[in-house]
Amino acid sequence: MSAVARALKIHTGERRVAVSLIALSFIVMAGQVIGQSAATALFFDRVGTDALPTVYLLQGASCLALMLVMTGTLGRTDQRRAFLAMGAGLAVVVFAERVALLGDATWAYWALWLTVALAVLVQTVFVWGIAGMVTDTRQAKRLFPLFAAGGILGSVLGGVVTAPLVHVIGAANLLLAWGVTLIAALVLGRWILPAAQHHAVKLPSRTGPVADLVSALRYVLRSRLLVWMTLAAVLFSVLFYSLFLPWAAAAAARYPTADGVAAFIGLFSAVTTGAAFLVSAGLTNRLFVRFGIALAMVVLPLLYVGSFGILLVTSTFTVLVGVRAVTGIWLQGVASPAWETLTNVVPSDRRDQVRTFLNGGPSQAGTAIAGVIALAGADVLSPRQLTLVGLVTALLTLAVTWAIKRSYATALVDALRAGRPVFADEASRVAPFPLDDDAQAIDTVLAASDDASPSVRRLATRSLTGQVDERARGRLRAAMQDEDAGVVALAAASLAGNDPAARERLRALATDADPSVRAATMTALAVAPADIGAPIAETAIADPTPAVRASALRALTTLDPAAARTPAIAMLHDPSAVVRHAAVTAAAIADGTVPALVDALQQPASRDAALDALTHLDLDGRGPEVDDFAGAMLADAARDRDLADALTGEDDATALLRDAVLARGRAAGRTALRALSLTHLDGASLRAAVENLDAADRAQAATALETLESTSAQTLVRPLTPLWDRSEPRHLGDAGDAIERAARDADPFIAMCAELVVANATQARPAASTEGTPMDVHTTMPAMERVLFLRKVPLFDELDPADLLPIAEVADEQVFADGDRLGAEGEMGDGMHVIVTGAVHVRAGGDTIAERGAGDVVGELSLITARPRMADLIADGDVRTIWITRRAFEGMVHDRPDVAIGVMRVLATRLAEHAPEPAPQHPGG
Repeated sequence: MSAVARALKIHTGERRVAVSLIALSFIVMAGQVIGQSAATALFFDRVGTDALPTVYLLQGASCLALMLVMTGTLGRTDQRRAFLAMGAGLAVVVFAERVALLGDATWAYWALWLTVALAVLVQTVFVWGIAGMVTDTRQAKRLFPLFAAGGILGSVLGGVVTAPLVHVIGAANLLLAWGVTLIAALVLGRWILPAAQHHAVKLPSRTGPVADLVSALRYVLRSRLLVWMTLAAVLFSVLFYSLFLPWAAAAAARYPTADGVAAFIGLFSAVTTGAAFLVSAGLTNRLFVRFGIALAMVVLPLLYVGSFGILLVTSTFTVLVGVRAVTGIWLQGVASPAWETLTNVVPSDRRDQVRTFLNGGPSQAGTAIAGVIALAGADVLSPRQLTLVGLVTALLTLAVTWAIKRSYATALVDALRAGRPVFADEASRVAPFPLDDDAQAIDTVLAASDDASPSVRRLATRSLTGQVDERARGRLRAAMQDEDAGVVALAAASLAGNDPAARERLRALATDADPSVRAATMTALAVAPADIGAPIAETAIADPTPAVRASALRALTTLDPAAARTPAIAMLHDPSAVVRHAAVTAAAIADGTVPALVDALQQPASRDAALDALTHLDLDGRGPEVDDFAGAMLADAARDRDLADALTGEDDATALLRDAVLARGRAAGRTALRALSLTHLDGASLRAAVENLDAADRAQAATALETLESTSAQTLVRPLTPLWDRSEPRHLGDAGDAIERAARDADPFIAMCAELVVANATQARPAASTEGTPMDVHTTMPAMERVLFLRKVPLFDELDPADLLPIAEVADEQVFADGDRLGAEGEMGDGMHVIVTGAVHVRAGGDTIAERGAGDVVGELSLITARPRMADLIADGDVRTIWITRRAFEGMVHDRPDVAIGVMRVLATRLAEHAPEPAPQHPGG
């Protein structure tokens, strides 16, 4: 099994998921073919093929309606329950329809046909929805083609067994066989999903399915490629059903019994699906490499043109079977993978929405149009004339697909310039083999590799790495002389396997004196051979620059996950958030990291990073330890809740102490909830709630609390509610005793806050002098007093009280007399002032353009832009400020992104102040 797993790129720990999902895909597709064969045969036998045009109309409308319902439902409900309900509901419907057939009511056969059409959509969502829940993006790239292969094999076997089954149990009882496969799939799905991280109800408001469809349509209309693809989706659907209609009539005439039709359809499906699999395995990639994906799409309408042209001459049963087999094989084996891959030029955040739209709305519209054509033509057109309509439609589709080819070239260029890759490097739900090369994309990338923009050249060079086209290797050799170090590093890494000079150049770049060059080289290592890139990355993990360390760890994780395990665990403690994030990703991918990650929960410095990594891993029997850790965190949070409730004073110092205790309790509570999410079935709901507990929108925060109390961990988490919900204050214990306990707290900041409360209660602070010239009076206001003030400054209101102390400790105080300059227009600002008392005039060109008072920040624009000050800052009366230097400010922004949010808020306010007023509107323009 290990050798097979390695050959199929199934990593250790993934076998259960991979094998079960391959089996699920196999079972579902086998049952679908059996059910489809039965439903089609029974419909032909009891209703007749003359009713197909009408059923096409019903099918298009019902499939579109179901797509809208499912889109809306899945966005608002627990997806785990929704997917299982789909499988259970479909099984109940199939068995109920088998019972209904006992009465031989005609409506039952119509319902059965529509059930099969809808089941294709339901089962696709069922299988791939479950697959998406138990695999992450990186796993999906490796495993989705295996799931697709399992489905293809199931389709083939389902078609093969249909004929012997129908001779034993009859066409009507094939529905029972289909129902059995649905029950087996449901049981298997329930077995897969307990370990899945299902999605909670989204907390923010969300638009409905119709709005989603409209949003997708608006996006599609902005792209020439997608407009042509929308039209093509309609036409291809018309062609498919226009050819299906005479084929169905011929099959019904050839096999007059339902059993005979079912056996034929099953065998036809097995042969065409098996042939499509062989075409996909041996021909598709070669066609894409030689001619391009878009050109391969053009062949399908050509085949339809040929098919309808042949049918104008002769339409015997053999000819109909032959032309439909050829078009079906090309459709499944080449055109469907190509169609899916064309949308890779769409931004990833829009891709699924666009695919859903293209495969939903236009396709169903095409089905309905085919029904209208057949119905309208039945009375006024002969079969030969209907065939001629099909030929004209095929020619129109050929023109549209040629337009797709032309538009695809433009879309490729646009994608490159937008910084998006243009090769298919993702999971495929329709092809069992990765589709990595596209001749048209290679031509586009080769042209972009000479672009004037270094970023475009970098992306083009990265796209060329690993391509077998000799032109790509020649371009990579030329890129070794590029003026941009990132381009050179990518080219050197790609060529290092066979070029000693490229290897030496790569090693030299990895030790360059410029940190940006070293970082770019580490990023490029991901495309180097593992035996060359991994040792370079291991050495760079000790680099003094955080960006280099992070990039080196990412590269090592890609090249040698086993070697990345130890450094990934160690770097969870790194002082840089960028490095810790890279360590989380590495630890979540490397095998055997769970024990070390669970141990890392006991270290506050690595706790958050360890929880992030464990979110993506199976705990592998360490669940009880995680629960014990969560229990300890819950106890810490409860103690802080009780301490905060006992601190009832309303003065600023007591409020600071209470907020500091609450902040610590909330941090412990969030940690406990994240740990509980690893061991509880509805872990995703817990994580979604945690992310929204501190939302600025009170309604959203309240929804998060409600979500917590509706999970399976509600008994554990309910005592935490008072940490966030302060609407009903609880006054517990003696305030004096609480302050005394806080003064003895192991947390230095809590103890300092308590001491400040005591000091303020026992003595009055003397007022500080504000007379004289500007001077450094760092000792005038103690650090904790500065904390009290800073927490009222809008720039810092995103920070917890304890996070203000480091700022207060690096800040100095300055005092200014009336008329003194805090900063001069034209000078380079090396710091900013937070006004404590007094007012400051902002003057440009001798005019006062603004006035700032206590709590405002001045001088920040020059600090952020590194440009000369745009105005004079003049004291209006006695002014006292807290002075923060450039170095201290940059350190704050680097270590605390929350500060950056406050800065952006202040900047937005400043820009709004200087924005020109809109011109007055007058009647008539």
